[in-house]
Amino acid sequence: MNVLRCVLAMAALVALSGCPEKTPVADDAPIPTESNFIHGRATYLERIKIPPGADFTVNLVDTQLADTPAAVIATTTLEDVAGPPYEFALQYDPAKVRANGRYALSATLRGVDGGLLFNTPSSIPVVPGDQKVVEFRMTRVSTGDAPQPPAQTTRSTWTCDGMTFDAVFDIAGERVDLALPSGAVSLPLAVSASGARYADHLGNEFWTKGAAGTLTRQGGTKVQCVQQDAPPQAGSPWDAAKKRGVAFRAIGNEPGWLLEVGAGETPALHAEVDYGQRKVDIARAQMLSGLMGYAGAAADGTKVRVVLERKPCNDGMSDATYPVDAILEVADKTYRGCGRFLAE
Repeated sequence: MNVLRCVLAMAALVALSGCPEKTPVADDAPIPTESNFIHGRATYLERIKIPPGADFTVNLVDTQLADTPAAVIATTTLEDVAGPPYEFALQYDPAKVRANGRYALSATLRGVDGGLLFNTPSSIPVVPGDQKVVEFRMTRVSTGDAPQPPAQTTRSTWTCDGMTFDAVFDIAGERVDLALPSGAVSLPLAVSASGARYADHLGNEFWTKGAAGTLTRQGGTKVQCVQQDAPPQAGSPWDAAKKRGVAFRAIGNEPGWLLEVGAGETPALHAEVDYGQRKVDIARAQMLSGLMGYAGAAADGTKVRVVLERKPCNDGMSDATYPVDAILEVADKTYRGCGRFLAE
């Protein structure tokens, strides 16, 4: 009997040892391993201090499913980041990676208000499973839908030694772009004791002081310049003349004189010469043939002739520079001075 009990006990032990252990049901979530992570580093070039609260987000995208809900395979966000680089480890589900599929990364950097600061303007190709660190650069973009502030530039027209051209002054960029007849020239701002001086290492220089200036090309001769479209000073005789409908005004010294010419093909002409001691008025002056200027006769028969030339003209008394050289002939006496067309 004892023998039988021993045999039965040994059989039970053998049967129990042969039963397999029960294993837990597998979870659907992927098991984190280095093979299902994409490691990367994102940067940008601008030296900009990012305000607190900014978030960096990177997505793994199936480019063949673009514009569909299934396009984004995985995403990760680094919260409250500062400046670059932004190093990330993006975990993805290998089951969502299709054979022969094409994949890419896209990234954004947003401010605390959600406004977009930087992004990847184009997708960054990537191969899931490749252990190589992916490095890419983001580009600065406009924040939200707010319009960008206008560029701090001013445009003006200048005449230098008979050559007229446009100049665009970039205040923020500290440079000037000259549209010279011989070709465009861009000059950076340079050190000067007064005025605004722009120069490069090739000997090109444009130096302005108000409505006057000088131009030097490739280390050559410095020529005088005058701004053609400089507005007359508010409240000045030039401004007052413009309000009266005067089209051209000129002044001169030793002896002092002034000239005002109206608009139209047969304009009225008024001249004051010899420090205002003599005044001449012509109701309908005629334009000169072959020259820029006017001619006519006053009611008393005094002949008047005005010859104009567009070139920088310096007024020795005020040291101001004007865009037009003027010669006034009244009877047998000649007066020289400077002026401007008030509409320019």
